Amino acid sequence: MKVFPSDWSRALAIVAHPDDVEYGAAAAIARWVREGKSVGYVMITSGEQGIEGMDPEVCGPLREKEQIASAARVGVSNVQFLRYPDFVLEDSPELRSDLVAVMREHQAELIVTLNFRDRWPGGDYPNSSDHVNAGSAVVAAAQEAGGVRWVAACTSPVSTHGVDVSDFVHEAVASLQEHREYLRGLGPDDRSLEMLQEILTHGGVQLGCESAVVFELIPVGGESAAS
Repeated sequence: MKVFPSDWSRALAIVAHPDDVEYGAAAAIARWVREGKSVGYVMITSGEQGIEGMDPEVCGPLREKEQIASAARVGVSNVQFLRYPDFVLEDSPELRSDLVAVMREHQAELIVTLNFRDRWPGGDYPNSSDHVNAGSAVVAAAQEAGGVRWVAACTSPVSTHGVDVSDFVHEAVASLQEHREYLRGLGPDDRSLEMLQEILTHGGVQLGCESAVVFELIPVGGESAAS
């Protein structure tokens, strides 16, 4: 596992749903913000189908509010919602065009997204179509936007680079905990917080430190993935 590049100043995390950033990537973002880098969030959907039994018209605004509070825990104040329909997300020309626009608006050098491979690490759990389609749209948009150097997909089964977040686990946990109603909706047996700890600990084993976030680093525009 290589050490993640540090020679950049502006990043944009683009994911399908509120809470997607919090399963690992937020710990790295907390470190980057502390180091003085600029990071913004873009949620493609508002996750309005994500709480069973809650009307989507109620759920969407609630999850947006939780995401804004979650981002604040790691020092991010710029959070945008594109409000594409949740659970039926497609990699469409319209989505790619909107993503190109936000990448150019933020002048992002690094785009952070969630694993968009068919499966999660270990191979036993299939990924959701929203994550797969969001990721493929993000990569295509990054190639078109200009100025983007890398796309970094968090917790990919083919991760190549890691960020030591041993001093930022508390911030990562606090960020996930801000999704209170979403986590409550998952039920009393939900293991989200344990999963986050396991992700960071396993990343630390891969990188050779206490806790780490691992990414599949995809070069864009001729940039090298080497550290």
